[in-house]
Order: sequence, then C-alpha cells, then structure tokens
Amino acid sequence: MRTTLKDSRLGRVIRRMGRQTLSATKATGLRLFLAREERRARMAVPVPNIQAAAGTTAMIAHVFYADLLDEILACHALLPAGTPLHLTAPAPVAAALVPRIGALPHAVLHTVENRGRDIAPFLTVLRSGMLDAYPAVLKLHTKRSPHLGHGDLLRRALFSSLAGYPESVGRILRIIEDPSVGMVGWRQVFMTSQRHWYTNRSRVESLAMALDPPAKPRLAFFGGSMFWFRPDALRSIAALDIGPEDFEPEAGQIDGTLHHALERCFAISAAARGYSVVDTKGAVLLAAATSPGAVKKRASRA
Repeated sequence: MRTTLKDSRLGRVIRRMGRQTLSATKATGLRLFLAREERRARMAVPVPNIQAAAGTTAMIAHVFYADLLDEILACHALLPAGTPLHLTAPAPVAAALVPRIGALPHAVLHTVENRGRDIAPFLTVLRSGMLDAYPAVLKLHTKRSPHLGHGDLLRRALFSSLAGYPESVGRILRIIEDPSVGMVGWRQVFMTSQRHWYTNRSRVESLAMALDPPAKPRLAFFGGSMFWFRPDALRSIAALDIGPEDFEPEAGQIDGTLHHALERCFAISAAARGYSVVDTKGAVLLAAATSPGAVKKRASRA
C-alpha cells in the first residue's frame, strides 16, 4: 500500500512541529496578555473592597491539582465579602484540602468521583440547587492541560480575565446585573471555528436536542469551561438525565468524551433559554434565541 506524506514518519514530524510552533505562538500571546494585565493593575487607582448585596455571588471550583488551590483562593478573595466557595475534588485531593480550608468560613468541600473532569462535579452541584439563589456564579477549575505547552499560562490568563483584579470583578458583576445576560467569559477563548468541533459534533447535536427548550447545535463555547453564569441560564443543562456514572473513566483523554461534548453545550443552552452570552466588557458573543420571560411563560403553561 502506498504511504502518503500525511501517514509517513516525515508527515508525523511535520505535524508535531506545527503543533509545537502553534503552542509557542499562543504562549507568547498569553504572556503578553498577562504582562498587560499586571501593568494595568499597577497603574490602577486603588479601589475599596467590592460591595454587593448579600447573597448575590457564589463561586464553584474543581480542584484536581491541590498545589493550585492558592490560585483559586486568590480569585475568591477578590469577590464580595461572604461569597460562598464550593470546592469539588476527588477523594485523595479532598483529603489534602481539608486542613487548608478548615478556617475558611464560607468554603464547602464536595468529594466527588474522578470522572468527567470539572464538568461532572459541576453538574452535580448545579442540579443540587445550592447555587440557584445567586444571580452571579463564577466557575473555575485547576486547569493544567499537560498536553499543551501553554496550559499553565492559559489557566493564569483565564483566572486573570475573570477574577484577577477588583476592577475586572466589579465590571463583570455590573454586566451580569442585566437580567438578559446569562454567561460572561473571556472573548479570547470563545470558540466558533468549525475545526473546534473535533470529534464531538454528533454528541453535541444529540445533547442540544435533549435540552428543554432544544438548542440550535452550533459551535459557540468557552474553551476551558471557565466563566461567570446565572444558574437559571443553565437550568436545562442541569435537568439532563446525566449522572457521574455516565462519564467515561478518567484516562487522560483530550477529546471525544461526554465532558468535551457538554463543554460545548453551556452557551448554546443559555441562548436557547433566552439569555445572551457576553464577554468581560459586555459585548455580545452569542445572542439570545428568545427572551427569558418567554421561556418562563412557556414553562408555566406546560
């Protein structure tokens, strides 16, 4: 059988070199972004602690790497005083976290099975109702992505854009005060290019049709699954008949799993429920399919 360049050893070397070049380019961009953010923070006029009405914000973070807990806590420290912090972690990691969070009055630790990365634990807490009372919830996780050469830089940039400085947190909270906004995230990781389907398209299409209301199966999602959200915007995701046991056992997968498909459903489900998805400056990334009021009227008639 004739071997094509794509399938040859040379072809594999070329593809590997291309991926390494792309990762290096992304790493450079992320370093520049972080440098700009740090420079902006140094030049900013000091502001008092963010004031928000009691019971308006919450945070949920999945901790797989215990050594990154301090980065999570640094983000939490910039949220309004009294913001509850829900931490999910596999049993061995949870055991290591207990002595470190025992003195935090607003921290709640959820021990979970090591399945579905950050997505399965998030769905468990989301459908529990513990986040429902908060109009603004921040979702983070200790993303390291060892298969990427720029994984640590990407996590730091995501943390910085969503909760790195008081000014950015205050701006995002003002944005999400608009009742039509369902999700807020970093524009640079909002994926719409068709190549980002990878092997997940058919599964996303099935999940989108199972939502209530059904969502248009388009590619529009925050890569890395970190964002601010309004729990009602993701109510149809929470209602899916999916449990931790439905997620594939952890095997270091980089594509094609249930959690990769669900990651691509958050924004489209919010739009289907009548909420817009916007960036951290308030610009619309994905427009609402209808209004939240219309969705609630349909539900009340059902």
